[in-house]
Amino acid sequence: FFFLMIRRPPRSTLDRSSAASDVYKRQETKKSPKKDIITEIHRKREEQAAAPPASLPKSQRVYVKSFGCPHNSSDGEYMAGLLNAEGYKIVDKLEDSDIAILNSCTVKNPSQEAFATLLRKAQELNKIAIAAGCVPQAEPSLSFLDNCSVVGVQQISRIVEVVEEAQKGHIVKLLDRDTIPRLNLPKIRKNKYVEIVPLSTGCLGQCTFCKTKQARGGLMSYAPSAIIERVKQVIEEGVIELWLTSEDAGIYGRDIGHSLPELLWEVLAVIKPHNIIKVGMTNPPYIMEHMEEIGSILNHPQVYSHMHIPVQTGSNPVLEAMVREYTIDDFRKLADYLIGNVPGITIATDIICGFPTETEEDHQQTLDLIKKYKFASLFISQFYPRPGTVAADMKKLDTKIVKKRSTEVTKLFETYKTFDSLVGTEQKVWVTELETNKKNMKEHGGEGEKSEVAIVGHTKNYVKVIIRDLDHSLLGKCILVKIIEAQKWHVVGVVTNKTYIPEPPLPVSHFKREFQKTKVNYLAKERMGKLNEVIDKTRDKTKSQNLLITRKDGGFPWMKIALILGALLVLIGIIMTLLGKQHHLHSY
Repeated sequence: FFFLMIRRPPRSTLDRSSAASDVYKRQETKKSPKKDIITEIHRKREEQAAAPPASLPKSQRVYVKSFGCPHNSSDGEYMAGLLNAEGYKIVDKLEDSDIAILNSCTVKNPSQEAFATLLRKAQELNKIAIAAGCVPQAEPSLSFLDNCSVVGVQQISRIVEVVEEAQKGHIVKLLDRDTIPRLNLPKIRKNKYVEIVPLSTGCLGQCTFCKTKQARGGLMSYAPSAIIERVKQVIEEGVIELWLTSEDAGIYGRDIGHSLPELLWEVLAVIKPHNIIKVGMTNPPYIMEHMEEIGSILNHPQVYSHMHIPVQTGSNPVLEAMVREYTIDDFRKLADYLIGNVPGITIATDIICGFPTETEEDHQQTLDLIKKYKFASLFISQFYPRPGTVAADMKKLDTKIVKKRSTEVTKLFETYKTFDSLVGTEQKVWVTELETNKKNMKEHGGEGEKSEVAIVGHTKNYVKVIIRDLDHSLLGKCILVKIIEAQKWHVVGVVTNKTYIPEPPLPVSHFKREFQKTKVNYLAKERMGKLNEVIDKTRDKTKSQNLLITRKDGGFPWMKIALILGALLVLIGIIMTLLGKQHHLHSY
């Protein structure tokens, strides 16, 4: 519900104090059945409300900081773009700003605490602090949010209104969730070569440990046409890498009669030969429905052969307690199919250590899963009870046990490397950024706080490549690189062709035909596997029955002999009986 629409009259006729009071009174008289949806405006203090801004609003400097997932980062970029379009200056440091917009994440305690700490710091520095993102959306009653304005996850398009009101001394809270922001809003990207395109907001899961749904709500997908238009727009702006992401990319389109594979084919049909797509995180239950088609799409030369599929644990009982809606066998089937059908694919996953119901046996099963798949990226976290979730009411494990298990998972992950096979090969690399490192400033002759160390890109399998060449002309290009060294987190390479021009790929229709062949072959193979499984079970059952008979009678030859001897004894008995009767008659 929109309880408040601020229409600003000319400044000469605007009485800020009375305007705020009138709006507040209108809000009080408006009855709302849902107290968790808040749109309100207060007067902060009488003297602050009456005091004019220190400078013209649109000359102010704004610091935007986002925590958490790529979707949140995209929201932060949109807010920066909207403010910049209105004349505000976006700065990189809190200390250099007049206004601080802090875009929060509610997934884990540490991220929320980091957000709260920065918010307090901004207020201590007398900045106009505005809280945005998932924390205030999920829990607007938090005490540290009392004295600052708030922008909800679906209200980012109104950030300019909030900033202007905040400069007048008003506290504005916009938390309605009835629509999603447009994709064609102005944007300032952190990396001008990488565009994060949100596919949807919200999710369909009911995970007992997760608070994201309280913030983002249920699934709301963008129309395919809106996504395609955004993709076309950003490619013209010089973007080379497209991240198609959401809270769960695998569920895209279920609310509008569409699907992720359909969308990916549509995007592939409009991008240019040098562009590359990165498919966002997806949970196992939903992507398994499209397993074969996603495998074919990941084999397309313009899609990274990479998937982030959070498994969380290697134990079925823990998955059940988490309400993850899949089993370990489901995850294995998905991972095995992708590994077997997408050459060189890198799979990233998440592990939660110390979930309340996790036993030592459950923990060992998680370690066994990591040993089997040797995930290229592993996001390890200890269990954090998030207020308002089901798991928060479960009895927690001892902190020492949780830390011990987290350490064991981390040490196991550090025991293996996954990129050694790339050494000596020539790879296509999409170059998107300059890596900076404060520690190496003197070594590399850098000045200021950061020094440029290397050009950074990624291979088709989304392996990070460090190129020891500071040629800025490589940025935003696809080049050829020879890999000379492999580390745990990346590989090192030298450029072999700076002017490489990717050939236009075959039409999407070709890849769709290949997918149909792959699907037919896979289904035939799966059916044959099930048939062989039935035959094997039948054979095993027959063997077991034969073995049981053998154990009972001591073997076939002995059984036959015993039957013959038994028959002979019966026959002899009958003869003896007859002979006895005849002898009795003669005597009589």
